[in-house]
Amino acid sequence: MLKKVMVGSLIFSTLVLGKINDYRNVFSEDDKSNLLTVVETFQEKTGDKLYLNTLEENEGFEADEQEKTVIVNLIKNNENDVLKVQLKISQDLNPEDMASDLSLLLTNVEEYVGEKNETLIATNLVEGLQEIFVATSDSQENSKDLEQMSLGTKVFLGILLTFLVLSIRIIQVKRKKKKYKLKSDRY
Repeated sequence: MLKKVMVGSLIFSTLVLGKINDYRNVFSEDDKSNLLTVVETFQEKTGDKLYLNTLEENEGFEADEQEKTVIVNLIKNNENDVLKVQLKISQDLNPEDMASDLSLLLTNVEEYVGEKNETLIATNLVEGLQEIFVATSDSQENSKDLEQMSLGTKVFLGILLTFLVLSIRIIQVKRKKKKYKLKSDRY
């Protein structure tokens, strides 16, 4: 009973957050529950929606939401039994910024394609994507903090410069008053 409740809650949370669409019936129930956990972890840490699909050669997948979405398609060619990994990332996640990391991840996943274990491929791919997205979001937060600090520094320097200019002007006015006072005392 407890296992059914856990699997049901995992499936429900995945339907709310993201999906695993096993159209080719590749994954067993245990594999699906493990993948659901990996997908949930990805979505919790990144805040992005992830769809994991197993498709045939000429099939496609369209996500319900197009914003903050990552789609992983494991496409099998029936003729030569070759697995192709397709990765789609929505533009609002700036895939150009992480292109080199994504390329390296896909290259590393190629090692597992030869083993023909799609569960292992999907797990490693999602975990790798998670690392890339978390690192990218951390670097973006750091750059925003740096920009805010830079703005604070500019404001501080502006106030300091204004104070310095005012101090110099006050000193000049005092000197002119003394000089004028000395001239008026002579006459």
